[in-house]
Amino acid sequence: MAKSPATSAASPSDTPAMAQFKRFKAEHPGCVLFFRLGDFYELFFDDAVLASKVMGVTLTQRQEGVPMAGVPYHAVETYLRRMVAAGYKVAIADQMELPAEAKGVIKREVVRIVTPGTLTDEAMLDEGRENPLAAVAFSGAGMTQMAALAWAELSTGRFQTMEIQAKDLADELARIAPSEILYADDDSGHAPAALSEAVRGLTVALSARPGWQFRAADAADTLKRQYRVTDLGGLGLAPEVIPPAGAVIAYLLETQKTQADGRLAHVQVPAPFLRGEFLVLDQASLRSLEVVETLRGNQVAGSLLGVFNGSAAPTTAMGKRLLRRWLCYPLAKRAPIEARLNVVEVLVNDELLRQTLRKQLDGIQDIERILGRLAVGRISPRDLVALGKSAAQAHALNYTLGTHPQLAPAAAALAAHLPALAAHGTHIAKACVEAPPLHMREGGLIADGFDADLDESRLLQRDSHTWLAQYQARLVEETGLPKIKVGFNNVFGYYIELSAGQKDKAPANWTRKQTLANNERFITEELKVFEGKVLSAESRAKAREMVLFAELCEATRAVADALSSLAHTAAELDCLVAFAQLSAKRSFTKPVLSDTPSLDVKDGRHPVLDELLGDQFVPNDVRLGGGKATLALITGPNMAGKSTYIRQAALITLLAHTGCFVPAASATIGLTDRIFTRVGSSDELHAGRSTFMVEMSETAHICHHATARSLVVLDEIGRGTSTLDGLSLAWAIAEHIAAVGCRCLFATHYHEITRLALDRPHVANLSVSVREWKDDIVFLHRIIEGATDRSYGIHVAKIAGLPPQVVARANELLAQLTVKHEGEAAAETAPSAKRKKVEPAPAMPLFMMAAAEPHPVVEKLRGVDLNNLTPMAAFELVRKLQDEAKA
Repeated sequence: MAKSPATSAASPSDTPAMAQFKRFKAEHPGCVLFFRLGDFYELFFDDAVLASKVMGVTLTQRQEGVPMAGVPYHAVETYLRRMVAAGYKVAIADQMELPAEAKGVIKREVVRIVTPGTLTDEAMLDEGRENPLAAVAFSGAGMTQMAALAWAELSTGRFQTMEIQAKDLADELARIAPSEILYADDDSGHAPAALSEAVRGLTVALSARPGWQFRAADAADTLKRQYRVTDLGGLGLAPEVIPPAGAVIAYLLETQKTQADGRLAHVQVPAPFLRGEFLVLDQASLRSLEVVETLRGNQVAGSLLGVFNGSAAPTTAMGKRLLRRWLCYPLAKRAPIEARLNVVEVLVNDELLRQTLRKQLDGIQDIERILGRLAVGRISPRDLVALGKSAAQAHALNYTLGTHPQLAPAAAALAAHLPALAAHGTHIAKACVEAPPLHMREGGLIADGFDADLDESRLLQRDSHTWLAQYQARLVEETGLPKIKVGFNNVFGYYIELSAGQKDKAPANWTRKQTLANNERFITEELKVFEGKVLSAESRAKAREMVLFAELCEATRAVADALSSLAHTAAELDCLVAFAQLSAKRSFTKPVLSDTPSLDVKDGRHPVLDELLGDQFVPNDVRLGGGKATLALITGPNMAGKSTYIRQAALITLLAHTGCFVPAASATIGLTDRIFTRVGSSDELHAGRSTFMVEMSETAHICHHATARSLVVLDEIGRGTSTLDGLSLAWAIAEHIAAVGCRCLFATHYHEITRLALDRPHVANLSVSVREWKDDIVFLHRIIEGATDRSYGIHVAKIAGLPPQVVARANELLAQLTVKHEGEAAAETAPSAKRKKVEPAPAMPLFMMAAAEPHPVVEKLRGVDLNNLTPMAAFELVRKLQDEAKA
């Protein structure tokens, strides 16, 4: 988190307002202060200089030597977003009374602190992404170090906890994607090393908090006050997660200063995250498979999430966020996966049902986040009306669900809340106008006819002339004086005017107000009351609307549970309808789940490329496990489709575990506990890690954690070092993976490894089909059985546009080189003038005399135990014996 600039110390010469500003700055260190002055939020001193750079506002001076910058209060969200995006915390000091009512300096208070993890305003949030705030506490050290994690989203109230090994923290943070992480300040000025390591590569703000907030006793007290309990036992919280959970609540209460009762009512009781319920995707797999964003550009378009666009996109903001969560957290258990698949099947087969549900869901607004704004006191008139309209949709949605038995569980979830939702929807529709204002500052939310007092004020504002005419007619009738006139002027206000000849006939309860040359003016108590009402009608109308608005907000809080249930049902349905829309649109098929760790896909397609290329995409089969080989070694040229093939197998598996149909003619997929990938190349030079080091670290993670139920995707392991080192590593890794027995697709250019299939029944060779035509090659993008011994790298280089002379020289060198004898290869590739002639080692006689001394190499060969010799050990033995033979 970026640090706030300093402000000069308080001075006796400060104005009262400047003294307030400096006091607030001192009370909120580390914050940029937005200080309300009339229609602007002003910033002073170094805050103003910073604002001019970050927000692009004009820098001026309030007085000599005091820099000043300001932003309009009605557009503050735009500027807040810029400051928070730049990594700064912002404290907002608002006016708590009207200037006309103030006695002396206007009363001001800091009403909230805005940080990356505490956003609630619609303008500052991405509707399709969650915005969690997390806290981490560590225990233990070394390999046994544990991390207790709690994360909450203020805008929706979701709150979860888990305890994991510290080495797995990076994977979970990548899936949670928090905007801000809290940790206990140990006065070192640095975040814990394990946390710094875990967030490497993530865009997240780290915020140090007082250590006492993470102490178990203090954290427990915070949670007890939040949930109004005397004992945390009933909340089901593990002792290890209480410190970070308490720290999260303490931070939210500190930043949201509008909570009069000292709690955040909408923040749910922390739910334990059950990691075993979900298929695990580590950080590398999320990135390599481009699940929610692309590797290049970090864009949604081009990712798996981006496939759900257009008619296949969720219609609600809640559904969009849930879809992202489902893709990051695929299910691991068969029953819930099949429950989703069965609903998707119904929706795929019934287009009318799909379209009806999409239309009904489209009428449901972002209930979760609106309830969040209601809870923190920042709900708008439009939010209130949106909740009412959403509640009104519940009945129609429930009716549609009730017509299909497979959708009965969703209907049952709504049924208990229907009366409350219907009544609330009707109440809001009656109380509010169809097109509400953005703010309550000018009023205009409450519909005519809803409140008699408000109607009277508005009538006075809009049609005082009508009332005056009616009043004049009544006076004429009551007094019998036909020439009575009721009028108004800006100096004397309202009056009743009689001619000089009639003034003596005025009723006794009329009070003389003004005498003119030919007329006399009077006023009555009724007219005086009317005058007061008319002159204050606008302010009274606004005040009355605020009262009614508060009452409607309170009525909404009373049905918050019912609205939350509607939100949950709508979001899940929205995702399932999106699954069905995509499946119907792209002819996806329902996968069959198997308890056997297998992967049998007929005519599988990459879901992203299938969307982009359509019929031009070449489908391929995948067959692993289930009595067949569990490890497939895939060889063939670059650009021929190896990486696409192995990625599509992983994405098909992932989609099936989310409950979505898959891009294939048929698919039987064994339940999977984890998907591992090592694809592509990247470095972390800022951390002193080369491309090869990153590759080996990720591969080591796979070797340590893969089980027989895992799916492993490896692409070009060992290419970042020398040929023999890389070959040795790739060979050994392939052996290890084969021994684990997990399903694995292993793409490689080390053709020597394909020999593994000769003596290991669970290893198979696949290759990419290529056709040569004269000096060119044609990629067929078909995966066939069998290995290939060529990579066609020079052909690919030619296609890429290397100069012809470079390609020709590469072909010449390829004909000369051999990887069997590095020394000979080096000699062959040296410039012709400097090449050394390599003398062949003296040949051994084919038949040796019995009395001849045995050669030491032969003696060593005789002592080799072939039955216990691995291919890698054999490779090393031959190399050593060869060196000895040359000596």
